[in-house]
Amino acid sequence: MTQALLIEIGVEELPAIPLLKIVSNIEKSWKNILEEYNLSCDFEFVYTPRRLVLKHEAMALSQEDTTIELFGPPMVAAVKDGVPTKAAEGFARKCGVDFDALGRGEKNGKEVLYFKKEEKGAQTASLLQEMLEKWIASMSFGKMMRWGARTDEFIRPIRWLQVRLGETSVPVELFGMQSDTKTFVHRMVTYDAVEVADIDAYESILAEGAVMLQPKEREAKILAEFDALESTHNIIIERDRSLIAEVVAITENPKALVGTFDELFLELPPEVIITSMKEHQRYFPVFENGKIANKFVVVSNAYTDDYSKVIAGNERVLKPRLADGLFFYKNDLKGLWVITMLKH
Repeated sequence: MTQALLIEIGVEELPAIPLLKIVSNIEKSWKNILEEYNLSCDFEFVYTPRRLVLKHEAMALSQEDTTIELFGPPMVAAVKDGVPTKAAEGFARKCGVDFDALGRGEKNGKEVLYFKKEEKGAQTASLLQEMLEKWIASMSFGKMMRWGARTDEFIRPIRWLQVRLGETSVPVELFGMQSDTKTFVHRMVTYDAVEVADIDAYESILAEGAVMLQPKEREAKILAEFDALESTHNIIIERDRSLIAEVVAITENPKALVGTFDELFLELPPEVIITSMKEHQRYFPVFENGKIANKFVVVSNAYTDDYSKVIAGNERVLKPRLADGLFFYKNDLKGLWVITMLKH
């Protein structure tokens, strides 16, 4: 018998680059753990900046029962003068029975001590605590954090936890956080925890709370909005794939917006402008007629009906970056001029 399994580990904002570096390993690690516990099944791993989520449509409620066969020492070494030897007694202890309960079998053409037992599979719910601890421990993000009085570490503090197997909330504890039936949506919708009635309601509750759970859907939305902005403003947006992956990882409600900066900064070499945008602010450069324009695209994570303040705020942030660049660029040009004059 199977039921759906949902695991949501809620965290403070995850850093995008460390997450993206190991995202495939995170998924592979859970696959290996399922195999280790004889619970292999299809699953989906998804993430937002504030959650790591495992979704299983059909998780077995228990491991399958197994038959275990154990072969012991040869009979010539197991019994001497009708008395069990230490080797025989050790094998009996390994099997968890008295010597008289052992049978006889054949291995490599020799008669040996033999024991066969049926081992009942454990309930999945009883295994999830151990499995999740192993999964968390397998995530090698590099630099880790401690919080509160805890001595254990993770990439960011864990703030909520859901482990739902069918209609049951499975009791699990990670980093002092007990599993519950609540989640958190976008902070600009509410700061309060939101009750999740059942697994089927999970994604719709997130969507109503301005959280796009699926990374692929967030990417598709960003690219569609890039298309719309290019058509509306007659511009070309540089689509840096690694930068797109990064903004997908840091947004739950992505919204692509066009901002501008003073044309005087176009005096800078395009490489300087682009570096200031991409490396420091995660902005996408914009081109018009084959040349860099005094525009940029930012992918906001805000949830609002009026994005004008978001655009204005990002324009204010970019200005001093470009101003610094222009200052040092002009100073370098002056230095080159002085050196040239001295040579002549």
